[in-house]
Amino acid sequence: MFFSNESALCRPHLERRQLCEKANCAVGHFKRIIDYLDSATDTLDICMYFFTCLPLVKAIIHAHKKGVVVRIVLDESMTQNDGSQTMCFYKEGIKPKFKQLDVLMHHKFVIIDNNILITGSTNWTMAAFFGNFENLMVTNESGLVKPFINEFENIWTMFNAKEAESKKYTLT
Repeated sequence: MFFSNESALCRPHLERRQLCEKANCAVGHFKRIIDYLDSATDTLDICMYFFTCLPLVKAIIHAHKKGVVVRIVLDESMTQNDGSQTMCFYKEGIKPKFKQLDVLMHHKFVIIDNNILITGSTNWTMAAFFGNFENLMVTNESGLVKPFINEFENIWTMFNAKEAESKKYTLT
């Protein structure tokens, strides 16, 4: 999927979830992403640098409410942004992990049921989907999905260890 500055022309059609007349309508791509998120039955692992897109937040919360295990890793610096949707996750019982390192957590990928990978340049913001030059790839090719599963598990484990270490020092 490719998004461009012309994707902004599709944005008015988003509310009605109708495709515009463009051959490569961004609303169609956006709807497919929501459909993939809605297809989750077991797990949804999200590693995203910047996340402000409310329709995708709602799809993730919907997955959580139907019993899907949702794990989210975000870059801590981006959660302080006014548009961040982090509190929406907390209100629904989803507790994202945040990097506490001096480097960016700049990944942008989602793994659905350890089977489907969505990855690309796109942060999950409305500007990315409806205005920027961006790309997303969706695949279930196990040779591509497996390294991302491993990367997510490594990050999740590292952030859990750092969180536990931080709590240990806070309590003493």
